[in-house]
Amino acid sequence: MSALYVWIVLASVMLLWVLFRFLRSRNRKIRFKREFIGNLLFVYLLAVFYLTMEPFRFTPPIVGQGGTTGFDTELFYQLSRMVDPELMLLYSFGNIALFIPFGILIPSIVKFLRYFLLTLIAGFLFSLSIEFTQLYFTVNRSATVDDLFFNTLGTAIGYVIFAMFRKWLKV
Repeated sequence: MSALYVWIVLASVMLLWVLFRFLRSRNRKIRFKREFIGNLLFVYLLAVFYLTMEPFRFTPPIVGQGGTTGFDTELFYQLSRMVDPELMLLYSFGNIALFIPFGILIPSIVKFLRYFLLTLIAGFLFSLSIEFTQLYFTVNRSATVDDLFFNTLGTAIGYVIFAMFRKWLKV
């Protein structure tokens, strides 16, 4: 039953997005490439939300008490505790790969984020917001500094890719 609610919420958000984009573009000239990148960014953000919050067992925060595991602030602590090397690779490269599109799409669509340091800060803050959401509103997800590190690294890699293809993108 929970999955049905998730799909209803995602469909509603997508419908509102399409309506917003339609109403916004009525009095403007539509630039196809910019619209495409903006919609791609929107779908990407929905996918990140789904992947990082799944299975959606949200709980209201209790003052003085976070999620079930707290915030792991020791860099590579969870990674060093993993027994399976394949799981270690999936954990680290999965987090990096998850944020590469962020490093490409954000500077493509937001002009003031076309500087490496600003894109890096935006990626870090986006990752931090995910970690705090997991910490305070989910019962079965943990927040770790490892995720912040790998996600920010993914943003940096994405920005390098953006910078290499910036002229081709013509943004």
